[in-house]
Amino acid sequence: MRLAFFGSPEFALPAFRKLQGQITLVVTRPDQPARRGWRRQSTAVKKIALENGLPVLETIPCAADLKAIDKIVVVAYGSLIPEEIVGQWECINLHPSLLPKYRGASPLQSALLNGETKTGVTTMLLNARMDAGDILLQEEIAIGENLNFAELQGVCAERGAELLWKTLAADVPKIRRPQDEKTATYCRKITKEDSLIVSGEDAWQVHNKVRAVGGYVFHKNKRVKILATRYTAAKLELVTVQPEGRQPMSYAAFRNGYGEIIL
Repeated sequence: MRLAFFGSPEFALPAFRKLQGQITLVVTRPDQPARRGWRRQSTAVKKIALENGLPVLETIPCAADLKAIDKIVVVAYGSLIPEEIVGQWECINLHPSLLPKYRGASPLQSALLNGETKTGVTTMLLNARMDAGDILLQEEIAIGENLNFAELQGVCAERGAELLWKTLAADVPKIRRPQDEKTATYCRKITKEDSLIVSGEDAWQVHNKVRAVGGYVFHKNKRVKILATRYTAAKLELVTVQPEGRQPMSYAAFRNGYGEIIL
């Protein structure tokens, strides 16, 4: 089977490695500056593709580019696939949620923000609507109460790679099933404002915010990032913080020098 692999960030790397022997073309996002004024950086997928001698496109391919391709696999590509491609090739997408729940740009962060105890990975067929294509296979993943975004993303990436492998070996017409639109939910893009810890949030809400997107408070008129917390027996413990203009430190060290943070 000859695959075109559409993907960009590190989340896509386990799937790339799992399918590498079948990938003959890679499509990824164009190089971007890491920060304003910095040198342009390649995506994680582009780097590994070039290391393995695979052809890479940084723009949407035309039909001629895909003429030797049997199927397209999409993992966190970062842009919509045009309908003319979706209509001509079987496009299998990996999405990190149990669709139809959490369609959209931030399924893992949203699951953590909402205090979900489980999520999962779904392989699905792309269609003209965002994350609305037929479901192929799904696998449920438990969310421990102290699991953070980076850890959950890593688990989903690895389990998703295995699920893609199983999907490509399956009889797609037999396993495909439509999504239930009545139970569909959507998640929006995360913004900096989502990290602000505000008065009135309880311990569980604060913990979920920190492990999902990182949190911050204003302490003595200075911004302090809350980098890690621990939630045990309905009590919140601050673990790692970063004062404005300083390096990350343990909360115990911060408290000794700056005083206690009152949430």
